Amino acid sequence: MMTEQSNISGQRWHLALSWLVLVLFVAGVQYWIGWQSVLTPWAGFSWTQGVIALALLILSYALRAWRMYDYFPQFLSGQWLQTWRLMLIHNAMNNVLPARMGELSFPVLMRRYFGVGYAHSVSSLLWFRALDLHTILAFAVFPLMISTRLRVLAWPLLFIWMSLPIWAYLLRNQLGVRLAGKDGGFSVFMQKALHGLPNSWWAFWRSWAMTWANWVVKLLTLAWLLSQFVPDVNWNLLLTSVVTGELTSVLPIHAPGGFGTYEAGVIAPLSRMVDAKVALTAAVNLHLFVLGASLIGALIGWLIPLKAKT
Repeated sequence: MMTEQSNISGQRWHLALSWLVLVLFVAGVQYWIGWQSVLTPWAGFSWTQGVIALALLILSYALRAWRMYDYFPQFLSGQWLQTWRLMLIHNAMNNVLPARMGELSFPVLMRRYFGVGYAHSVSSLLWFRALDLHTILAFAVFPLMISTRLRVLAWPLLFIWMSLPIWAYLLRNQLGVRLAGKDGGFSVFMQKALHGLPNSWWAFWRSWAMTWANWVVKLLTLAWLLSQFVPDVNWNLLLTSVVTGELTSVLPIHAPGGFGTYEAGVIAPLSRMVDAKVALTAAVNLHLFVLGASLIGALIGWLIPLKAKT
């Protein structure tokens, strides 16, 4: 009973801290720069650029939905639009809700839309998130390595990093035996993630390929968009800034909309070559576009008619 009460108390503190981060961020930007100055760059942003960037982000959402559609053929076959609806709504909730609460919407929606059990959907979500994190870090490893004295190790390290999912799939049975019956957060997490691995090599390669396709489209689009706010910055730095911004999504403290943490992630590498105020303005506008695109995606998803389960 005490453990349950402490968990609830901890969740409330996390939630309160998340809202505090949002309030401090909004007030801090207003005090330091002013929101009117932050939003000024949009006056020179053409509709054509905005529509192209939005279309590319929507394409990345479609690739993510395709990965999910391919992973659950026994439940989702013939229901592509419903799959896309679920993914678009889940993506928006994940971006907007504080403290990673949006992730909870995935198993709930999978059960509501397709009758998939919580255990199955949660384990698959952990597999997807493991692939997402591995892919994002792959984009970070190489640029960071070639910008240091250890650049000679960049390619070998990248090769080792890229082989990790393959080794995880090869050794999944042995890892499952070692972790079976063990308590602890990490052990439970790993057991669920291993349970979510695809049933065949072909399914494994497809899910990995679709993960890469999704992130290549999304990260390159965001890097190009960031370049519109901070011109004359090399692509290596732009891509690294976008990657560190996306990596903030795994932080335990996540303000509503990710405000504050996302900007900090983008600014961290960008401020090395750009004035701090310019970097903050660019990071805020990039983040606003990402949130706007996810909300537009959610509206598109909401407009897709929801079929009754059969």
